[in-house]
Amino acid sequence: MKRITLIVGHYGSGKTEFSVNEVIRLKKKYDKVAILDMDIANPYFRSRERQEFMEDQGITVHHNSFGYDITEDLPALSACMKAPLENKEFVVVADVGGDNAGARVLNQFKKYFVDENDCEMLIVVNANRPETDSLEGALYHIRTI
Repeated sequence: MKRITLIVGHYGSGKTEFSVNEVIRLKKKYDKVAILDMDIANPYFRSRERQEFMEDQGITVHHNSFGYDITEDLPALSACMKAPLENKEFVVVADVGGDNAGARVLNQFKKYFVDENDCEMLIVVNANRPETDSLEGALYHIRTI
C-alpha cells in the first residue's frame, strides 16, 4: 500500500466504484483519508456523487466544484486537489478519468507521483466491456493510459 493510489482504466470499467470502496476500506485503517475525483473527461458516475456518504465516514472528498452548482461539470480541477497530496498525513485515492484522455489530467500533478515509494497506479479492466473483452484490447488501453 502506497500513500497515493491512482485508479485509471477504460471508460465504464468500474474505476469509480473501486475508488469509493477503496477509500472506505482505507478509512478503517488510517485516520486521514481523501479521495480526489479527477474525472473531468467524460464523467458518467463520479465519486463526488457519494460525497455525503463518504464524508459521514470521515473521508475527505475533493472534486472540481468551486462551490457553485454551475461549476459541477466544468472540465477543470480545483487547486484544493493538491492539499491531501502535499500533506503526508493523508492516504489518497485519485479516481482518474477514463482512457488516455482522462489520464492526461495527471500531468499537472506529476510532481506528486514520481516517488515509487509513495505512489502507485492501479488499472481497472472490465473484461465485459467491448473494448477490453480481449487481452489485446485490455493491453491497448493499459499502454495508452
